[in-house]
Amino acid sequence: MSTQGRKWKHEHGTRNPIILEEERIILAIVDRALASTTNSQVIGRNGELPARDFLNRYLPQTFRAATGHFVTPGGEISPQIDIMVLDSRYPLLADNPDGSVIAMAHGVVTCIEVKTRMTSKDVERGWQNSFEIVELVEGIPEYAASKSVGAGVIRTRGLAYRLAASLTAIGKAYDAAGLLHVTTWDVYILRLPEREQVPGKELGATLRLDPAGLEDDEGFIPHTPLIELSQTPLSDLYYSLVRDAYDCLAQRNWSHGDIARHVDQYMSLASYSWYDYERERGA
Repeated sequence: MSTQGRKWKHEHGTRNPIILEEERIILAIVDRALASTTNSQVIGRNGELPARDFLNRYLPQTFRAATGHFVTPGGEISPQIDIMVLDSRYPLLADNPDGSVIAMAHGVVTCIEVKTRMTSKDVERGWQNSFEIVELVEGIPEYAASKSVGAGVIRTRGLAYRLAASLTAIGKAYDAAGLLHVTTWDVYILRLPEREQVPGKELGATLRLDPAGLEDDEGFIPHTPLIELSQTPLSDLYYSLVRDAYDCLAQRNWSHGDIARHVDQYMSLASYSWYDYERERGA
């Protein structure tokens, strides 16, 4: 079939038809898991996998998505993270049989918390987890000593397939918890509850804090919580993720030589002296 004269461009404010089909596939996988088991670990795993697989199909080869932990140069280990978007130039410290990894903190660009049915409590915990992740890495000398967007620190996001409460209730929980933390945690909701849908639509939403003023004497920037409706939230997540990931790398501006020096902070040669060898053999 000839494509001569045809154009393909996703217009702003319209559905992304390709990502819409990806959304439907992911939601079908998650809904099947919810219908087949009450085991929270199984449900959680079935939530992480389709999102991670989607990202690994679509992300540029500069990045890769993985589940697991990251480690700081000082040996501090992060909590379990549903999805880490990693700078693929950095080697992994461990690649486990269950598909989880241990990554170098320097190589982590974005952390995503995934929920199959987000509750108000999930929102509160998500903000706290975001704050703890950023706080864990801000002591690394190569990072800017700031939690503000654009400083090159790890970005955090949330992905909710569906909501266990109304969008209004989730929005209020987001507002209340978000204003307690000096960090960012945008939440992408694939589908609103059926009772809140517009007939003939498959709407989702994004929750985010919008800068609403200038930095004060203590470095705090006031923010206004926003709820934005979306026709393909997965497309919005993907677009913002890729754009911010490249912006984050640009802010860090780490050369290959810098990366080599970073690797030295995590990995060492396992040399063994001839003296110890002969002594322990009884030579």
